[in-house]
Amino acid sequence: MSMLLQQFVVGVLVIACALFAAWRLSSARLRLRALEALGTLPVLRSAAWLAALRGRTLAGLGGACGGCAQGTASAPKASHPRHR
Repeated sequence: MSMLLQQFVVGVLVIACALFAAWRLSSARLRLRALEALGTLPVLRSAAWLAALRGRTLAGLGGACGGCAQGTASAPKASHPRHR
């Protein structure tokens, strides 16, 4: 019984990690479409966490691709002279 439980827990963790990675790597448009699809389910229609996640996703749309922080411009790094 313990081996079966261990395999179940590992399976759940792998699926959760795969979903998290897919969420983080997906575009904002795809995230919003996924949230809209989840919002059509009667059980999740009034979920507060779904509305909060949608709000955070919409707030992140202002920063171009979302790969860097909003409002910060990366300055080029100063090159160091070679040591001779």
